[in-house]
Amino acid sequence: MELVISSRPLGRLDRLARTTLLGLLSHLQGGELTIIDESEQPARQWRCGAQSGIVASVRVCDARFWRRLLLGGSIAAGETWVEGMWESSELAQVVQLLARNLPLLDRLERRLSWLTFPLNRLRHLKNRNTLTGSRANIAAHYDLGNAMYQGFLDQHMQYSSAVYPSEQATLDEAQAHKLDLICRRLELSPEDHLLEIGTGWGGLAIHAARHYGCKVTTTTISQAQHDYARAWIEREGLSDRITLLLQDYRQLEGQFDKLVSIEMIEAVGHAFLPGYFQQLSRLLRPGGRMLLQAITIADQRFDSYLKGVDFIQRYIFPGGCLPSVSHMTELLTRHTDMTLVRLHDHGVHYAKTLREWCQRFLAMKPELLRQGYSEDFIRLWHFYFAYCEGGFLERTISLVHFEAAKPGSGSWSGA
Repeated sequence: MELVISSRPLGRLDRLARTTLLGLLSHLQGGELTIIDESEQPARQWRCGAQSGIVASVRVCDARFWRRLLLGGSIAAGETWVEGMWESSELAQVVQLLARNLPLLDRLERRLSWLTFPLNRLRHLKNRNTLTGSRANIAAHYDLGNAMYQGFLDQHMQYSSAVYPSEQATLDEAQAHKLDLICRRLELSPEDHLLEIGTGWGGLAIHAARHYGCKVTTTTISQAQHDYARAWIEREGLSDRITLLLQDYRQLEGQFDKLVSIEMIEAVGHAFLPGYFQQLSRLLRPGGRMLLQAITIADQRFDSYLKGVDFIQRYIFPGGCLPSVSHMTELLTRHTDMTLVRLHDHGVHYAKTLREWCQRFLAMKPELLRQGYSEDFIRLWHFYFAYCEGGFLERTISLVHFEAAKPGSGSWSGA
């Protein structure tokens, strides 16, 4: 899409908004943001912040950008990007620099986004992850078309962070390494019955059954993912070892030796987390073990995060909520008889994973347009990938392997 520079002159409110935002951005620390405003002629340029650290630039293409951003905060930043009101070739770095200055931006958002916040908060609360709400929320993201996901994911169809064994590893190699790392950390064996909550497209279940010989029961509430996984399992000749369910985790019964859930906890919803941990504990046999791969928000920001609504919750994962490590540990202590035995942080690997996804996704643009996806949709996902990458680079969000065990599990010698 060719961005058209708006010839609309800056009105009084636009100028006031620009002056206010530039005054705020002049206090940026840890980097420099260059802003080029091409919405009026001649174009004007400002350099905001320190001269060392992260270096990034943005180009404003529409005078309305300033007012929208002032009133709408971080959500409006994404909306105006999708609408082509601004552009940057260093989008992830822009997000990282702003994430580095969150206390400064929080003050502005609390003061000036009061008009839009109540509506966004109400929309988020309506996306509660009840049994019916969860299916709708999952379908809104995961049922967008398997072909689209195949276009930018690896051969294992992993829509979750890879773990890179080396800087030179490809995405395929890093995702295979992640799958095997999880299996080794769980110490899977042919005697185990593994429960997976959140099938995805079936990559982990197939890897565990094929390479470790265990029995796997895996469940999803995405019809598109279920249909894809079923066909893949049948092609691999693993239907005798893998039981695939289309069922909510709250409806599962029985007990299992091991349990794994890869980046599903983010879709549970804050109010439902106590029940989620109780169910995990019920589903594990005495001596059982579990591993959760979870995107987490920094403990210091958890309380304020719960009170707000961000771009991801509004447009990408309705009903979603990131836990913090401390909150997960508290839930484990209060609602289960399990003990946290190991915690591994892999946040740096997610930044690289997202960068590769974004490059692959943008390379698909001609094909996506032919398939009927809109320019707005493509720009939305571009912003989504870069927004998350910036957060992982600055470590306002991270990725952990959260490993817990029931009483009697003995010592762990896995990876």
